[in-house]
Amino acid sequence: MAKTVKVGVLGYGFVQETFHLPCYMEIANAEVVAIGGRNKSKATAVAKKFGVKRVYAGENFLEELCSDPDVEVVDIGLPNFLHRKASEIAAENGKHVICEKPLARNVDEARSALKAVERYGVIDCYAENQVFSPHVTKAKEMISGGAIGKVFWIRSREAHFGPHSSWFWNPDLAGGGVLMDMGCHSVEVARFLIGKKPVEAFAWAKTLVHDTKAEDNSVAFVSYEGDELGQSENSWAAHGGLDLRFEVYGSEGAVFIDSTRETGIRVFTVAPEDKVGYIVEKAEAKKGWMCPMWREHEIYGYLAELSHFINCIAKDEKPRETYRDGYVVNCILDACYRSIKTGKWQPINI
Repeated sequence: MAKTVKVGVLGYGFVQETFHLPCYMEIANAEVVAIGGRNKSKATAVAKKFGVKRVYAGENFLEELCSDPDVEVVDIGLPNFLHRKASEIAAENGKHVICEKPLARNVDEARSALKAVERYGVIDCYAENQVFSPHVTKAKEMISGGAIGKVFWIRSREAHFGPHSSWFWNPDLAGGGVLMDMGCHSVEVARFLIGKKPVEAFAWAKTLVHDTKAEDNSVAFVSYEGDELGQSENSWAAHGGLDLRFEVYGSEGAVFIDSTRETGIRVFTVAPEDKVGYIVEKAEAKKGWMCPMWREHEIYGYLAELSHFINCIAKDEKPRETYRDGYVVNCILDACYRSIKTGKWQPINI
């Protein structure tokens, strides 16, 4: 029987409540023993929902959860500006870490987080769920087998009408806008599928719809050492719920992934919204034609991701996605933001 891994969850927001915690409830060898967050009432409510008995709240919730002797791994689902600090405190206390994307707001913070986990020798997991999704996993399998020849171009699109929490809209807290929030997904999926070193980046970003300092639309291009190109389109200004697509072009074929518009289910309704229930992440309406999402946490890759991380920790093995991968993503995004300022291609310094 697999060793049970005891998890302390930092954060009680949308990703933790909707994806991470439901996954842990399904992973046989994972046990959530504590939840921590600044707001006691919110942390307590989420803990009660999932049957977690221990809650750490208030000013010192980070230090208290990370020093809990029962906690073996800390799942960091806090706002971006706390990722580095949480990683360092957890590592200092000898806890393995799972950090939700992005690893940090910028390269300097990402490097500090990476150095901390390396210094203390803990197992570090970078939670980029999309490379664990069944669609992307199958695409990788076929690409690696030569099914579409040599990959030369990957186009990705992730869009909706804006994030759940207010801190996302503040680039000082988040590290950027939609490029940071969604672009981190796109560039890592492209890097995962291409499998080569990124060389330089060019990007455009503007705030076109929302009254905010953070960009709500962006396009980024990343070139690789084999002349492959990754193209990333991201928007916080697109109505219609989450739009998540990938196109992979090769010399002998292509792969098309549409995770949210081709769910296999189409529903038309004019019933009251309270009878319709949950449809899909960021859905803005519950009338007319809709494509409900089945087991969203599984389709997006969260279940496979966290199962993999827990098993790696139980077996003392290196995970497929580590803080090193998260650091490289921050290197790519930093180059993109430099390009936005200069209007020129920028080198990706890793």
